[in-house]
Amino acid sequence: MSIDWNQVRNNYQLPKQRTYFNSASFGAMSNQTVQVQMDCLRLWQHEGNRLNERTSEAVKKIRNEILDMTNARHHGVAIIPDVSTAMNQLAEVLQDKRKVALLKSDYPATSAPWLARGFEIEWVERKGFGFELCDIEDAIANGSKILVLSWVMYNSGTCLDLKAIGEMCKKHGVVFIVDTTQGLVANPLDLSETHVDIVLASAFKWMLGGYGISIAIASDEFVSNHNIPFAGQNTIIDNERGVDEEDNYRQGIERLELGHFKIQQVLALENALLELKELGFENIQERTVQLRDYLLKSLKMIDVEVITPAPMSSNILMIEATPARVERLKQSNIDFTFRHGLIRLGFYFYNNEKDVDRLIQALK
Repeated sequence: MSIDWNQVRNNYQLPKQRTYFNSASFGAMSNQTVQVQMDCLRLWQHEGNRLNERTSEAVKKIRNEILDMTNARHHGVAIIPDVSTAMNQLAEVLQDKRKVALLKSDYPATSAPWLARGFEIEWVERKGFGFELCDIEDAIANGSKILVLSWVMYNSGTCLDLKAIGEMCKKHGVVFIVDTTQGLVANPLDLSETHVDIVLASAFKWMLGGYGISIAIASDEFVSNHNIPFAGQNTIIDNERGVDEEDNYRQGIERLELGHFKIQQVLALENALLELKELGFENIQERTVQLRDYLLKSLKMIDVEVITPAPMSSNILMIEATPARVERLKQSNIDFTFRHGLIRLGFYFYNNEKDVDRLIQALK
């Protein structure tokens, strides 16, 4: 399939208006995805809510698309508001497993819920800007019952080997929870070959769905071994029946879906995933790798140090920052993240080689 990536780029306003290397903070929403949300507002304004049936169908499509995209054959999907809320819910579900292994300097959503509930923490120390697999295995072999980590590190761009870590967790009988927010879609994930109990991901980055919606994927094995006791209006199967009827509750990971679905966000994510699917997830991933490699080659030519250690993700690079360098990028209308004394560059299929050339010119 031959794709005119510059034509695709026209569907996204952020990379058209500026040199946009900030997708690791917020993925550009397409024209149609924004229009879907605006249409919801107009309908509500003039006719009230007539979208419940449409939303139910969109939820089914999102579930199926997520399972297909990750090749998840024995899993279920929940549509959730955000990763932090789901992580707190999982900490409640797993409160009898009192020791959890966490990565030092990982994103707060992965660690704060467990710390707040007084879990015993086995910390995995960072080596430079990455983590050693042997250190992760030592942490889970030292009595940990749970391992929680991000797939792609937001503060370095390093991409952890989920397949290898999953095998470690299976061997030691450890529950494995992964926040894939900074990697899903941009990097391939095959859950038929990778042992992960719970996958979480926010949709406002590489899924391009905007704020207010995320996904949770749970293995059938996890939900069969763990009671998920949450309930609300949305967990009731049939509103004509009573809440006291035990078989009137949805089961599995869908028990995280407590309240009404957020209609705007659901329809926006449905559209975003459809557009990504039409481009082809493999095509998106190949294009992102091409841009990364072009960027790496260009940075090497001007002697800018790349901080991100191997193995790298396809979509995030960290480079050394100086006050002058940060100011030059700002003056050149280049959108990026400056954090922890480093410059983070998040790029995606809607970027192009000219974006990289403008970045390099500003860095010289």
